[in-house]
Amino acid sequence: MSDTQTEDQDVRAHQEEVAGLLPALAQLDRTATELQEKTASGQEVTAADVGTYQQQAAHARHLVDVAGTDHREVAEAEKEHRGDGDRGFAARGMDHAAHPRSFEQTSPDSGHDRDRDNDEEIDL
Repeated sequence: MSDTQTEDQDVRAHQEEVAGLLPALAQLDRTATELQEKTASGQEVTAADVGTYQQQAAHARHLVDVAGTDHREVAEAEKEHRGDGDRGFAARGMDHAAHPRSFEQTSPDSGHDRDRDNDEEIDL
């Protein structure tokens, strides 16, 4: 086998490894989006939600480090393989992996619960 063939195989193997990151980055992007939406709408963010995000970010960061890839390669892989995320998910996922956000656990909107409690008292 020639050096050129070996190099081509190495390049293809690396491209496949980068493409293999896409599902983890798509999931991280979805989780981050859900947390941002919950936070913005005043919904409850549980410790499990925050822990899941942190774990996914650490896992994606590890995969990116092992693959030795960068934003450009991941963006190219997203274009080729499209994946199962919204357009730009790979770049957003890479950003979350490199710079995880600090989400805080919250309780549900207490005003809404209080109204429901009052309704229950009236019904009695």
